[in-house]
Amino acid sequence: MMRFVKKIVFVFCFVFVSHVNASTVVNVNKGVMKPIKIALNLFSQNNSLREDFLKVVNNDLQSTFLFKSIPESAFMQILRGTNQKPTFSLWKVINAQYLANIEMKIEGSILHVSAVLYDVLSESPVGTLSASGDVKGWRKLAHVVANNIYERVTGEIGYFDTKILYVALQQQNHGKKTYRLAMMDQDGHDHKFLTDGSTIVLTPRFSPNGKEFSFFSYRERIVNGRRVPLSASVYRYDLSARKTELLAHFNGMTYAPRYSPTGNLLIFSLSNRGSSSIYTFDLITRRLTRLTKGKCIDTSPCYSPDGKYIVFNSDRGGTQQIYIMDADGSNVRRLSFSNARYATPVWSPRGDWIAFTKFGRDGFYIGVIHPDGTGERMLASGYLVEGPTWSPNGRVIMFSNQDYGRREKIFSVDITGYNKREVSTPHNAIDPEWSAKNK
Repeated sequence: MMRFVKKIVFVFCFVFVSHVNASTVVNVNKGVMKPIKIALNLFSQNNSLREDFLKVVNNDLQSTFLFKSIPESAFMQILRGTNQKPTFSLWKVINAQYLANIEMKIEGSILHVSAVLYDVLSESPVGTLSASGDVKGWRKLAHVVANNIYERVTGEIGYFDTKILYVALQQQNHGKKTYRLAMMDQDGHDHKFLTDGSTIVLTPRFSPNGKEFSFFSYRERIVNGRRVPLSASVYRYDLSARKTELLAHFNGMTYAPRYSPTGNLLIFSLSNRGSSSIYTFDLITRRLTRLTKGKCIDTSPCYSPDGKYIVFNSDRGGTQQIYIMDADGSNVRRLSFSNARYATPVWSPRGDWIAFTKFGRDGFYIGVIHPDGTGERMLASGYLVEGPTWSPNGRVIMFSNQDYGRREKIFSVDITGYNKREVSTPHNAIDPEWSAKNK
């Protein structure tokens, strides 16, 4: 995978005007709104690649439910390159609010893409892009074009060129499942298995630089017909070398490793004799530091984006709730107050929300809450929904969902709670993890 990435060399040139028509900027925080009507004009001498390229850009934009593409059959002007200026009156007739004029050229094995995005109402360009790369990486370039459009219209960071890690589950003989780490583009394409399924692997987590990820793995044994997990180990996977390295092996089970914002620490929970505490592990010195103590179960820790705080869930108050503490383990305070139970809290990249899994008598939910404990609301529900992970711009959440047929799938939902959609995977899937932008 990384050999493929290295072959792609992008040269970006963004030119932005100082004013964008405020009447057409999308507010991504609104629950219900009319999609922005956009025309995608793509000029290319390669008709087969043209159709595929346009389909990826269109699918990216429409997956957000913020855009509605105008069909080419309605176009009253066909632009033959980015140097041709649009006749805006013809685009206004078909009610286009934005026009993306895209040009694609192939020189040997290199694909060159340029684009100009116009605000049709103000009849002015609001952004330009130029990008080049190996023609085999055309999908990456299509995602970059979609990113540019999304960013100029919404003011938010694009995420269409990102990756998703997850655990693929495959049913074997006698009901046994294999657990394999897998990675794919955020739209489900370019799927790759990273492990062979010989051990149970869970909770893969990207490092901040996107060059590696951590996970925990364990073997099991059968005792009186029941599967009993043996002690787990924390591993690091180098994406460029495609090699796995053992980071630490502990007495007791380890759960949910995550990186600190600087990438030099791993934070996780370590259980022993019925209790579970939170520890940090320095990746350079290999020093293990305990942050929480007691007979309670503290688990699922996650740093705030600035590294000053840690959110986690604990039963120290009698029921499983969300807590926040300072990065050194001091000043613990409770965040959630409900008769239901909370799990898997994860901080938004923007720092404004904490996503979580909530479950009680009325079912399972994916929800969000502000770090000060206000604004709690549910975004998605279903049988065994769990494990939220954030898009790089903090506006979309991905999670796993087991249905009543016991099929595990991955879904996404935006921060408004609307636009829930399935992300296709070749096998059952759990524990999704979203990469940062451009990794």
